[in-house]
Amino acid sequence: MTQRLAILSPRLIQCLVLLADNDDFVTVAKLADSCKTSKRTLFREMKDINEILRPYRVHIQSKTGYGVKMEGEKDEKIHFKSLLLQAGMKNSLILKEERQAYLLTELLKNKNLQKFVVYSRKFDVSEATISNDLKAIEQILSSYDLQFTRRPGSPMNLVGTEENFRKAITDYIHKHMGEEPLKRMLERDDRPWQVEDYFRNQGPDSILQLVNKEILWKVINILKENDSIWVHRLAQSSYIGLILHITIALERMQNNDEIKMNPSLLQQIQEDPYYTKAKDLAAYIEDEFDMTFPQEEIAYITMHLKGARLLNVDTSVPEATEEELVSAYEVTRLVYRLVEAFEMISGLHIKQDELLISGLTTHLRPALTRIKFKMEIRNPLLKQIQTQYAQVYSLTSQAVLKISSEYGLVINEDEIGFLAIHFGAAMERRNPHEQRRTVRLAVVCASGIGISSLLASKIKRIFQDEVKVEPRSQVDVRSMNPEKYDLLVSTMPIESDHLPVLMVNPLLSDTDVENLKVEVGRLSRSTMIQTEGQAHARMGVVLDQMEDIAVSVKHLLENIDIVVLDPTIPMTKIFSTIGYRIGKDKKSGKLIVDDLRQREKMGSIHLEEEQVILLHAKTAGVGSPICMVFRSNASSFQDPEMNGMKTIVVLLAPVNVNPIIQELMSRISAGLLEDPSFLFAIHREESARLRESIEALLKPGLDEWLKEVAGE
Repeated sequence: MTQRLAILSPRLIQCLVLLADNDDFVTVAKLADSCKTSKRTLFREMKDINEILRPYRVHIQSKTGYGVKMEGEKDEKIHFKSLLLQAGMKNSLILKEERQAYLLTELLKNKNLQKFVVYSRKFDVSEATISNDLKAIEQILSSYDLQFTRRPGSPMNLVGTEENFRKAITDYIHKHMGEEPLKRMLERDDRPWQVEDYFRNQGPDSILQLVNKEILWKVINILKENDSIWVHRLAQSSYIGLILHITIALERMQNNDEIKMNPSLLQQIQEDPYYTKAKDLAAYIEDEFDMTFPQEEIAYITMHLKGARLLNVDTSVPEATEEELVSAYEVTRLVYRLVEAFEMISGLHIKQDELLISGLTTHLRPALTRIKFKMEIRNPLLKQIQTQYAQVYSLTSQAVLKISSEYGLVINEDEIGFLAIHFGAAMERRNPHEQRRTVRLAVVCASGIGISSLLASKIKRIFQDEVKVEPRSQVDVRSMNPEKYDLLVSTMPIESDHLPVLMVNPLLSDTDVENLKVEVGRLSRSTMIQTEGQAHARMGVVLDQMEDIAVSVKHLLENIDIVVLDPTIPMTKIFSTIGYRIGKDKKSGKLIVDDLRQREKMGSIHLEEEQVILLHAKTAGVGSPICMVFRSNASSFQDPEMNGMKTIVVLLAPVNVNPIIQELMSRISAGLLEDPSFLFAIHREESARLRESIEALLKPGLDEWLKEVAGE
């Protein structure tokens, strides 16, 4: 009930409390004096106040010559006053947080503050309140060895090493930037160079005011255009960290804030293979900003890169040696000691799990670099791990605590969250002879025949017979029978009241695979409730489905065609040609084009080596499934939007397509990745060969469905 009152200013809340305490009229002059404001301001703030108060069964009455009065039953006024006080307390806390955030930002950015009276007037509080705010801030800054210096008649200054200033700025930005924008970015198939969306989503008044926006956007564009593939292989959280590190470094360098490093450590870092990568990156940035990176700055970029998480293992640099910052021996020793500690606490025997040892080794190599140099990593999945996998997180946390004290390491919750994923997967693998059932997954994307098909194919390759995977569309989620599935695996945010949802990246990162292993392992041991009606579908329903599937597959195969186009044709003309060739009339052709374009905005599938693009959609422009190929008669299409593609595979399904037909069509999408003979047929101008290839893709799916309905 206090949410509606949250929009009221502290001053207006104070006035309303005063009116709630009085049964008679209160003059406007007295109200204004009590609230320390002018009568004009008070009139302005109380305009339309009764609209806000309507749900609370009180209202304000004004009477010339008497003032204003709160009308309402006594009990209602008492209750309303309590709500006002609650809202006032919340506003007070928010204002306090805003003041302290503002003051801390000023200190980190400028290293000093103006006189207290400036901030007292800005926030409409006393100078004593500002002084108390600074005492709270001082505790935060002292953890970075940053100290206040006060001299009479001079501004308050903040002193400390440049390294500590940068660490404080970086940590503060990370702490106050929202997790949801990062999660949304993790869910998208455009990593990592669409990362600007993450920063745009922070809002104009976000903590990003700490950094120079012009430098920030320039750095983002530089990295986006950088042709160093290894930069684009950084995990999203590490990529964001690199952007912030370089942005902060450039701004501090422009202000002549030099960073220092121990000469022996600098020499050690310069001998590391990652130093060359950092140097190349620095040279690229130097050209754009017309400035030179000192050796120390390049060394700090090296440390960031060595501590970064990768989308997969980096084979472009040699394995670590004993002379490096973190030796292979040091990593191996820590891995086995951590596993021993986990075994002791959990009572499980997992030391022989090679996948666990390999996974922990891969993760801990950069993690030790981060820990050694006090570089924090951000784990956007931490809360999800702590909630959904509380037991394994607790066991991992206890094991980490044990080895931390032994080795003098400080390992934060974010790191523990990543380690817990590895241990959770190992726990699922430890009972291979335990009787388990097949886990039924619905893989969800926008249409159900594009990205979800490729993702489903990849999941099936990884889990083999452990899972039954079915691509579904976002629209299907609302109507699908929850008794047919155990888990929704989605590439986009969706809500389901009946089934658990696991968000994954469309390219299925290593973290996604580990999360899936935990979920599949858990669900495979659960009991699948199955009614007699579910076990054996009614004969009439089965026959109806057979007829529907037969007609749809027959239509699909009969209408397969290869259309040859001029390579100079523009993208707009390609779309209109697709609509014209497939649509039965002008109206249906337009629907096809509109739906394909709408789906294209959400991202398309390009196979660059094969020069193939998949265009797919559900559309009211077709009544049965369609597969057609449009290809250039010579070189690749010249329109820049085609990105050098030579062949277009078009898959269309009716809006209310039968889920079984949808699953069969997804096999065509998957064939683009898995079946060389299908790709060969696509590039030939022979419709008969293409038809045979698609028949071969569809047959296993039809056989599986027939076995299922037969109860085999």
